[in-house]
Amino acid sequence: MAKIFIPNDRVGTFSFQKNICHTMSVINDLLKKGYEVYWHYGGLKFEETSRWPEGHRYQCGFSLEDTEVLRGMLDKEEIRWETVEMMPCSSGDFFRLSVPKIAFYNGAGAGPEFAGPLAEVLDLGGFEYTFISDEEIRAGDLMAYDIFLVPGSPDSGECYYVGLGDLGHDQIRKFLREKGNYMGICGGAYFPLTSYSSRNYTWLDIVEATDEEDLDFWHKGSGLVRCVIDEPDHPLFAGVAAGKLSTVHITYWEGPAIRIVGDNVKQLGHFDRLLASGSARRPHWDFGDNQLPKDAIDYYNPLSDELFDKHLKGYTSFAEAEYGGSRIIMFSPHPEMGNFGATPRADSTNFQMIYNGLMYLGAFNGH
Repeated sequence: MAKIFIPNDRVGTFSFQKNICHTMSVINDLLKKGYEVYWHYGGLKFEETSRWPEGHRYQCGFSLEDTEVLRGMLDKEEIRWETVEMMPCSSGDFFRLSVPKIAFYNGAGAGPEFAGPLAEVLDLGGFEYTFISDEEIRAGDLMAYDIFLVPGSPDSGECYYVGLGDLGHDQIRKFLREKGNYMGICGGAYFPLTSYSSRNYTWLDIVEATDEEDLDFWHKGSGLVRCVIDEPDHPLFAGVAAGKLSTVHITYWEGPAIRIVGDNVKQLGHFDRLLASGSARRPHWDFGDNQLPKDAIDYYNPLSDELFDKHLKGYTSFAEAEYGGSRIIMFSPHPEMGNFGATPRADSTNFQMIYNGLMYLGAFNGH
């Protein structure tokens, strides 16, 4: 049976589609309406397509049953699509998408300066979520959800404990053992780490990785950095990684320098070099409508080359961990702060990593 295929390739700093966020929003809308949508992330080689009778290759995209109704809907939304007679995929490089229930942490540890932009990115992509408080987590309400999403915090993850306490931590561990998955950014990437100090009881201690500076993070600063993608075939980087060497230019704001010490954590990317920070390393880019990366440069504690090379270079920036059957995605830098230069904020390629992560975790609801 013929299929509609919606390519979602990266083309330089842009997407094959007209708008990354709008494309994701349309996919989510189709899922909410009950359509069966498959996400293909492993590279595709078609023998023939409606646009390319001689055959064509795509990095990634979405497939649906071919109907006149769907064609009309996609045309109305200005989504680029084509038809194919067969999807050239093995069983290992696609997922059937779902509509996961996302619990978005907004307790005492959630920094509004980080939670706000992350909520905006989810709204732009059509993801539904529910804010969950410390009190609700402690009461066991997290068990009603599929993904626990933790934004950045004003420190290295210790302030989450202020509202959650031991009971809240236990409820999160129970959720991950028995029900759902986890995504954390910056402070949310500190939170699952293991501390080897009895003085630090504020981390969850659920992954075999740490930050050697523990809770002492203020010396690192903020800036714009280059990260190398070490696992370009991982679903997290579909439509982001391309070519022999794949990198991401992204905002860093005092997130963890993750050091893996065990087998239940996999490095997906690492910090490579500092691009810009402070008055001495100001870029010539036009930030356009995206103020957040500019704020990182103007922050009172700029990241220097010396500090970057000492505390970040070569350390893990993106990781996936396993705990009790759950999957944990950790971003040390801030994809929700978008691109700097080249594209408007609402068309940031970095947002694709957040969307990919949520689709990936959503495919494993109930483990």
